[in-house]
Amino acid sequence: MAQIASLQIPNSTLILCLSPVLGYGLKELTEKLPASSYILALECDQMLMRFSLDHCDFSPFAQQRFSYIRTDSVAEVLKKIESLPLFPFKKCLVLSCSGGVQLNQVFYDEVRLYADEVISRFWKNRITLMHLGRNYAHNTFRNLLSLARSLAKSPARQMTGSLTRSLVRSPESSPAESSAWEAPSSKRNFQLLTGDERIRKPLLVVGAGPSLDTARDFIIKNRNSFFLLTVDAAAAALLPDIRPDAIVLVESQYWIDSAFIGLRKYGIPVFADLTASPRALQACGGSVHFFCTEYARLKYLEHLYQTLQPLILPPMGSVGLTALQLALALGAPHLPVLHTGLDFAWQNGLTHAAGSSPIKKLFAEINRTESPYKLSLSTGMQRIVGKKGVSYWTTPVLSGYAELYRHAFSGNERVIDIGTEGCFLNGRQADITEAERILTDACASDADSTAIGTGCSQTNAADTFFDSVCESDTANERYEALSGYLAREAEALTMLNDHLQGKRSISEHMMEQLFSVRDYLYSHFPDAARGYSLDLGFLKRAGIELRYLLKILG
Repeated sequence: MAQIASLQIPNSTLILCLSPVLGYGLKELTEKLPASSYILALECDQMLMRFSLDHCDFSPFAQQRFSYIRTDSVAEVLKKIESLPLFPFKKCLVLSCSGGVQLNQVFYDEVRLYADEVISRFWKNRITLMHLGRNYAHNTFRNLLSLARSLAKSPARQMTGSLTRSLVRSPESSPAESSAWEAPSSKRNFQLLTGDERIRKPLLVVGAGPSLDTARDFIIKNRNSFFLLTVDAAAAALLPDIRPDAIVLVESQYWIDSAFIGLRKYGIPVFADLTASPRALQACGGSVHFFCTEYARLKYLEHLYQTLQPLILPPMGSVGLTALQLALALGAPHLPVLHTGLDFAWQNGLTHAAGSSPIKKLFAEINRTESPYKLSLSTGMQRIVGKKGVSYWTTPVLSGYAELYRHAFSGNERVIDIGTEGCFLNGRQADITEAERILTDACASDADSTAIGTGCSQTNAADTFFDSVCESDTANERYEALSGYLAREAEALTMLNDHLQGKRSISEHMMEQLFSVRDYLYSHFPDAARGYSLDLGFLKRAGIELRYLLKILG
């Protein structure tokens, strides 16, 4: 009681009441609860929950921004927090309401830790969305238009039969130069990944970290044994002697364009996020295969995904981690995914692999006032002990990516780290000898399997990496769905624009309906954390956004 009496509750605060049992102090707590705050009572023990409900009446709190749940799952608690009507909160306060907390101390400690993390992550993502959300939306619609134009010209809309993707290699090409896909014609080819495609080879994911330099000989020697998937910044470091099978692109900003300088002539296919820079996609020269990452929980993305049914990956923040997710999603379930160049740290000297686009840019900008080591002087640099007990430099952002790797991939037996430098990732590691044995075993098992696809040792033109068969009407159906979606968006935006400019009046209810499902217009506004507003200033800013999007769709 004294604890509650002295408690200062800021606005937009989530209060976690752990094991309330008899509910002592809840009445006083609800009386001083700010209108923007919420109480979530939590019990882990089933018997204590039953005792609590039998001996305490919680009905008076039903209308007091109060919920009482029982669960022993931290994930369920976090899901509940994110679904509360007043979410997002700015702060989390935790109150131990009884001795029952000590019976499940580890669980409650994890709840405390992850509740803070959920709130912190939301606001970090919110800041990112404020900076990049507008760019994400514009790139999405530009890329959707490119996809629609490509589908409109698809042979599947003009003839019957199935579409297959074949491996085309020239007889004289070396293992390091051979490509998984035929170089596209001058006509750009945009496709949409659905998650049904399968790559029937082990995959090697290549990041742009310094450990890539030590893996070059391994890659050249074993080039025919895996599908080589490289991040955007690492492609230049591999070419011309090592040709990737595909490049992964997720960056939405203009600066990534420089990573594709000189790559157009190779016609390398690109796996691109739907929010990726359209300029970079035009510069790559190869066919483009879109996937999606749900960069925010937005209604327009939900509607778009229902319309297109694309491959959806969790947002990772790092192109290297996204490439790993993509490899796991597209690779056959029994085949390994190796990786190198995902270091998230560096020693004294270059921060990336030699020849990678960041290093080329660094050398191009060197002058009397620009240091060749400026990339090594990042804000917040810190020393860590990495692989082989060696000391490395890293940054809070990079170490955060390393921690995300540990959380997402360290328990996956398919993911194998063959990198020799950088952060220790707590995952399955292999040296060069073991990696070659893994590839040999994987290729042997794949050659013996009866599944669609071929063994790794075969290199003739009949090879195919995607075993899903596209029916003749698939492209037509997808085109009809996509063109219908774009037409409906253009019509709705025109209706809103005419209303805001006084040309054609619609009801306030209709305007709210149109705005609520088109949150790409305002999701990046600083005052839109909880949705749209009918404030005049808000509507004027939204009007500017929708007129710009109408130009894109026009």
